[in-house]
Amino acid sequence: MVTRPPASDPVRTAPLGGAFRRLWAAGTLTNLGDGMLATALPLVAATLTQDPLAVAGLVAARFLPWLLVAPLAGVLLDRVDRLRAMAVSNGIAAATVALLALAIASGNATMGLLYGALFLVICCETVTDPATRITVTRVVPGRLLDRANSRLEGSRLIAQDCVAKPVAGVLFAVAAVLPVAGVALSYALCGILAATVVVLLRRAPVPEAATEAAEDAGDGQGVLRSLREGIAFLLGNPVLRRLVLTNAGMMIGMQTGSAVMVLYVQGELGVGPALYGVFMATVAVGGVVGSVFASRLVGAVGRRFVMAGGYAGMGVCSALMGLFPQVWIAGAAWGLLGFCMTTSNIAGSLLFQTAVPDRLRGRVSAAFRTIGWGLAPLGALLGGFLGRIDLTLPFLVGGLLVVVTTVVFRKAIAECARLSDEALARLGADAVGNR
Repeated sequence: MVTRPPASDPVRTAPLGGAFRRLWAAGTLTNLGDGMLATALPLVAATLTQDPLAVAGLVAARFLPWLLVAPLAGVLLDRVDRLRAMAVSNGIAAATVALLALAIASGNATMGLLYGALFLVICCETVTDPATRITVTRVVPGRLLDRANSRLEGSRLIAQDCVAKPVAGVLFAVAAVLPVAGVALSYALCGILAATVVVLLRRAPVPEAATEAAEDAGDGQGVLRSLREGIAFLLGNPVLRRLVLTNAGMMIGMQTGSAVMVLYVQGELGVGPALYGVFMATVAVGGVVGSVFASRLVGAVGRRFVMAGGYAGMGVCSALMGLFPQVWIAGAAWGLLGFCMTTSNIAGSLLFQTAVPDRLRGRVSAAFRTIGWGLAPLGALLGGFLGRIDLTLPFLVGGLLVVVTTVVFRKAIAECARLSDEALARLGADAVGNR
């Protein structure tokens, strides 16, 4: 009797396709720019002021567009080609950062200029970031979404944190303008690559969902009515409605500490500007490990445990950074926080991609972030005020907020996990039936 070797898992071995690879590369480039910008601007700010509240204003400027602009960006994404919007928004961001680089090089940088440039760049991000995540459902089969999401999340962490942040710190030590100029180049290259994906997808059959989205975009309804439709879908779904509040609590808690991170790392931990990016990259080390093992963890211990444990773990790690302001302990806690954040994000991302109709995903995604991310400046301002008292307090208070949010909304997290597993099983059954 001859025993055949077990067949490989088709979900793990099936190719994701050329369109996905280009989309993946475009997202990686914009994440590279985001990471360099997130590292360079606080370092520039620290040369202009040592006031924790003024530095925390950068985080407020980073998240305010999600409150003020994201709803309109969502309407836009449901009315135009999302990849073309991604290309144009990256072009505008590249031009904005290039002008900021000129100001820094000429010695004319001010805190107001940093706030304004960051605000405009994130206005562009309200288009780019959702476009990347939404479009993945167009370029890969549903049964491969967990794998594709892991690739996107893993590359985001590698580019944004492992590569961009250390490189930005080293370049800043040479000249403050260098990492900012690198950001402009990254955004420009992302825009070009996104345009090539548009060309590639023209050769492929248009999915039924995309056809429905196009028909909806041309139905003549006004912007406000279109916006209300997306918000009504989000708030009318009990699970998504509770997840919005969960996300808001998480964002407020996490930004409480992040708002004063540059002052905490340099003042409390004694890390210099050249190594600031290296320290910040430890979160990505944990995140990359998490992206590799996320799907296996979900299979081993269940999606619910991965999500709830990851959320609570983020709060505990933040609190540890406040309790033990020593560089090695804080670095380890920051890395473990990255692991918890990545695994929980990957485990929870499937619901949104399967529960929301394609024609509404832009608007619903924008509304979700408007409420959740738009409230993040509250955490930043809280962190700035607490930092004036003691730079460890924002991490303690923020970590506590995250843990409390996880406990309060544990049922919503469990329901999200259950529905995600059901959707994945349904997509797998459909794939088998279509063979």
